[in-house]
Amino acid sequence: MILQFSVFNWTGRKSPELNGGIGWINSKPLKISELRGKVVLIDFFEYTCVNCLRTLPYLKEWHKRYKDAGLVIIGVHTPEFDFSAEFENVKRAVEELGIEYPVVVDSKYEIWNAFKNQFWPRKFLVDKDGIIRYDHIGEGAYGTTEAKIQELLKQINSKVNFPEIIHYLRDEDKPGAVCYPRTPEMYAGYLRGYFTQKINPEVETFYKSDDEYREAQITLNGWFKVEAMRTVHLRDTESFSDYISFKFRGTEVNAVFNSDGRPYDVMVTLDDKPVPEDMKGSDIFYDSSGRSLVRVNSGRMYNLISGRRYGVYTLKLYTRSSSFSVYSFTFGSCVVKE
Repeated sequence: MILQFSVFNWTGRKSPELNGGIGWINSKPLKISELRGKVVLIDFFEYTCVNCLRTLPYLKEWHKRYKDAGLVIIGVHTPEFDFSAEFENVKRAVEELGIEYPVVVDSKYEIWNAFKNQFWPRKFLVDKDGIIRYDHIGEGAYGTTEAKIQELLKQINSKVNFPEIIHYLRDEDKPGAVCYPRTPEMYAGYLRGYFTQKINPEVETFYKSDDEYREAQITLNGWFKVEAMRTVHLRDTESFSDYISFKFRGTEVNAVFNSDGRPYDVMVTLDDKPVPEDMKGSDIFYDSSGRSLVRVNSGRMYNLISGRRYGVYTLKLYTRSSSFSVYSFTFGSCVVKE
């Protein structure tokens, strides 16, 4: 996720301190100044961010490999959405994701601002003297990052032996994977979202679809309220009649949903049919009628579509719950050639 395009270059500069978090998980509060003699990897992330989640297997493996050699990984969780700013939600997500290294909850953006950051994810490597020696934005470059970790750790102990560098853990990161053009990230609020209809901000409105769906633009059908950062559904119905729809280009779709504490189901269709078995995301299940559904019970990212068939599709999300709220959509398009 990228907010702007200008980048402040930290390489060679003294690392800012990690002050201003509302709490720490898996650790007491840590300071860069107290970690001299260690190598510190600072990872800015957000638990609903698909790009952050794709890098997580590498961070967990580096923690396992190098924690005893002097590497300290610190996750800085800076929220994008209202619910992901709540400490208990972040704590639950850290536990569910299996993150064992320290995480500071930066809900006031104080650490984010100290680092002049604009990106999720972003990784900094701080050497034994507290100087930033590596700055990487986004996914990828895993082998390069691990090589830099080893280089900085050897400055602490030149005789240490390290395992072979891992260049990929996920199939999509393998050499030869083909990544086709994909729909950019979509937002479901009026501040950053695009809609095919005229939106009445902050007002519950009945919207009628004209069945002319467009890529990266949301079409509403039924009773919804479009807020600054999300779209909410404010009535309970017997059947799945109200829906959100759009066209997308790619192989994968993720949605950030939230619940007010009452679990609810969303019916998902692909080109007006249940999601095929070979394209269903990890959060999709089928009921006795063959409908493809996702159960929303907390605020997080849900994987709806995950397949090998690249194309342009129409996705519809049907709701019958007044607890329904959706914030954003992200897409994938990488195919691993056999």
